[in-house]
Amino acid sequence: MAATGVTIGWAAYAAIATFDIAHGFDARYVALSWLTLATPLRPLTIIGYAAAIILLARPGGWLTTRVSAAGRMAFSNYLGTTLICTTIFYGYGFGLYGDLSRAQLYLVVVPIWLLMLLWSKPWLDRFRYGPLEWLWRSLSRFAWQPMRGSAFTASR
Repeated sequence: MAATGVTIGWAAYAAIATFDIAHGFDARYVALSWLTLATPLRPLTIIGYAAAIILLARPGGWLTTRVSAAGRMAFSNYLGTTLICTTIFYGYGFGLYGDLSRAQLYLVVVPIWLLMLLWSKPWLDRFRYGPLEWLWRSLSRFAWQPMRGSAFTASR
C-alpha cells in the first residue's frame, strides 16, 4: 500500500506539475489540474503516506526506538538545538536570521533532527539519563543520581 500509493501519487503529481509548467501556470489550467485531476489521487496518496508511517512506526523499529530515546532526552535535545540554532541565526554566530529561504531551512532542520535521532539512543544505551535530565533530577532530589547503566534496562 505504501509503495503503490506514494509512487502513483508522486508520479501523477509530477505529471500534473509538468502540465501546469507547459501551460505557463495559466490559472485555467492550474484550476483544472489541481482541483479536478489531483482530487481523485489524494485519497490514494494519503493512504500510501499512512501506510508508510505505520511501517516506520512499528514497535521496536528503528524510528520508534530513536524517537523514544530523543523524547527521554527532551531537555538535553531542546537546549542543544537552541545552542545550535542560535549560533546559526543570531549575531554572535553566523547571523543568518532572515537570510535563508524556506527551502534552505531544510538544510538546517533535517540535520538537527537526524543528529537528535542518532545521538540519543547510543547515549541512553550507556547512561540512564540525558546529561541535563540527570542534572535536573540530581538538583531536584538534592542528591547525585546514578548515571551509569542503560536507560532502557533501568526503566524495566
